[in-house]
Amino acid sequence: MIERLQSLANRLVVRGNQLATKSIYYGKVTAEVSKQIYAKEGLKPPTVNEFKSTYCKLYKQGLQYFNKPSEIINCAKNIKKPDALKYGSYLVQFLGFYSVGEIIGRRKFIGYKNYEHNAKAAH
Repeated sequence: MIERLQSLANRLVVRGNQLATKSIYYGKVTAEVSKQIYAKEGLKPPTVNEFKSTYCKLYKQGLQYFNKPSEIINCAKNIKKPDALKYGSYLVQFLGFYSVGEIIGRRKFIGYKNYEHNAKAAH
């Protein structure tokens, strides 16, 4: 019995070590790639004033559209084909990232685990 417990503990330690090693490696790779993208694209965080002005404009536009819903319809009618394609591609990218996050969270491609079945079997 003790040998089985030692074997199980040994396998758990080996798997934990492998997982930690992979996590550290991929974390470092991601950090380095992010640094290169940050430097080559000339990215920088926004200043406080830029942040304030952007969100104040968005807030004012939101209030304006809320008070006059007919302007939303006019904006939708005035969208050109290149803009529609651009925003459509943004939507597809957003849905793709969301879907990947869901797959990672569930740890499977389709559906969630059926916990109800396991609960009935335990009783």
